[in-house]
Amino acid sequence: MPLFEIDTAGELVPFRRLHGGADLYEREIEDLVWANAEEVTGEALFLVARQPHLQHGGIPDIVALDRDARVVVIEVKREFDRTQLAQCLEYAGWARRTNLDELAPMYHHGAQSFFTDWQEFTGSDVPAIVNTSPRLVLIAGSFHGRTESAVEFLIENRLPVKVVPVTIYEVQQGRRFVDIAAEHEPEFATTEQVEVVDHTKIDGRRVRPTDLLDAGLLNAGDALYWNRPQLGHRYEATVTDNGAIELGGGRGTFSSPSKAAIIAADIPAADGWYTWRVERLDDKSLDDLRRDLAARHQED
Repeated sequence: MPLFEIDTAGELVPFRRLHGGADLYEREIEDLVWANAEEVTGEALFLVARQPHLQHGGIPDIVALDRDARVVVIEVKREFDRTQLAQCLEYAGWARRTNLDELAPMYHHGAQSFFTDWQEFTGSDVPAIVNTSPRLVLIAGSFHGRTESAVEFLIENRLPVKVVPVTIYEVQQGRRFVDIAAEHEPEFATTEQVEVVDHTKIDGRRVRPTDLLDAGLLNAGDALYWNRPQLGHRYEATVTDNGAIELGGGRGTFSSPSKAAIIAADIPAADGWYTWRVERLDDKSLDDLRRDLAARHQED
């Protein structure tokens, strides 16, 4: 279906889908993912490196770690073909065998900061070792021929592959919009092969702050804070009426809790769902509210 913007006069202004060359698409989307990982992928990630050269060959677009210490390899392609899919599977093979000592020299803030920043992100006293079950995130404009069926086969067989279709549009005035169509995600098997409820998802998609508002678990105007007693720092923010987080002192408004935490503390990585707490609710974290929401959906 065509996509329109409603202008002030009530007229429908058509969007123009930007195609461009593969290099332009991949460079632009990769820039967006690197700067807005949580908004694009739906989760907070510890970004390790962009375009790192692997020891035995290969240059993945982005290498990251999730909160469970699983390596996340993110590949951006305007159109995935079978060769590129095979390359991604090779990256997954590398990720199964990598470790913190190999990842540290790749870290974009320097090896000397890697372990400290990784501990900060996970909230642990010691660096969490790498989980041997990596994940692939394929960000694509489209898939070539039978490659799409091959990816569907991997997902249907519960392999840790996530597809995020991304399209860029432009209106007549030159404003640009990004359509991220990863609303529903497959549930993956765990290594223990037991049913585990993922409290970060409802109805097959990642929980967003707006879901907490809609459920009445969070209110517009709620005061948030993040204390870091070891450093003697406290950061404050406010929930807006559209579920964004507005930092004090005019430091910006962010749809991603993690981006808000990163900017507030001026650090490379943070998981804002765990750091931000709600004063009105006996200091519950946003993650606590996310768990409450998941529990409601389980009961329903």
